[in-house]
Amino acid sequence: MTRPLHIGLLGAMPEEIGSDLSHLRQLTSTDHGDLTLHQGVWGDGVRLTLAWSGWGKVSAARAATRLLAAAPDLDLLLFSGVAGAADAALQQWDVVLADAVIQHDMNASPLFPRFTLPPLNRDRLQPDPDWLAWASRSLNAAQEAGELKGFGTVRPGLIATGDQFISDAVVLKELKAALPDLQAVEMEGGAVAQVAQQEGVPWLVLRVISDGADEAAAQSFSDFLQVYEQQAWSLIEALLKRLSTR
Repeated sequence: MTRPLHIGLLGAMPEEIGSDLSHLRQLTSTDHGDLTLHQGVWGDGVRLTLAWSGWGKVSAARAATRLLAAAPDLDLLLFSGVAGAADAALQQWDVVLADAVIQHDMNASPLFPRFTLPPLNRDRLQPDPDWLAWASRSLNAAQEAGELKGFGTVRPGLIATGDQFISDAVVLKELKAALPDLQAVEMEGGAVAQVAQQEGVPWLVLRVISDGADEAAAQSFSDFLQVYEQQAWSLIEALLKRLSTR
């Protein structure tokens, strides 16, 4: 008998994946200091282990490490949340599925080129292509089926992570000059991807655009979160219900 899939789910804040845990059965929770891991069953048997990591790369890496230790049979680690747009074509509610992540504040030069992660000797980390293709198909199918009402276009792209809430057009312009194909900026995904990569676990990073990473970003972000919490789980559910199509 094939065992049920086990999915790890992280978001920086409850609003980013939905704070209501009533969609899970057989729910148990364990505390690790100020981090709580929730484990349960969704749908016809998909196992979920989820947590809200807190902001920033250290918090995200710590949560990912704790989650992987608690769930050694994990099939996929997914980080979901909101992000600032780095591409002017992106609008609020558009969805970016990372086909690569980079840590924009990583700079060990002159020993390594800018952005390179010394333990991996790479700058960009890329998710498993099969999981990425499945997620892309699933989100597009959900959009076509009308399951993602309110969400915008779904596109793959480069997401940059750093310990900085970007709300300065000058900072964003410099990043775009260095990374012309950059789509979105956030504070956790690249750290989670690095932990998963080094632990040999497939990962995905999924982001919904909340703001333009400009001078209005803080207000746009705060206003958006209040609405997004009510919609966040529908994005996760669109993926979970299509796991059998992978």
